[in-house]
Amino acid sequence: MPSEMPLRPRPSRYAAFAARLKDAHKVLGDPSIPAQRRAELTKRVLTITALARHDVTVAAHRLEAFFGELSGLVPGAVSAPVDTPSGKNTATQG
Repeated sequence: MPSEMPLRPRPSRYAAFAARLKDAHKVLGDPSIPAQRRAELTKRVLTITALARHDVTVAAHRLEAFFGELSGLVPGAVSAPVDTPSGKNTATQG
């Protein structure tokens, strides 16, 4: 009888949101963003974070829209969300 590998649970929507929030903070640390603009963007991230207490799904959508705006400001600094914490497809790992 072959041994079965236990399935890893997918990250919860809260964990996925938290990971993207970390990405937003990393991008906001970019020194090429002017201080005044960085302050405005930081306030928006804090507002999105507060919204997550009430509705994480809506907050996640707003965060992705925020990343869309950031891609124009800091090209190449924003990556797409990943479906696993490591960023690798677990089905292809040996």
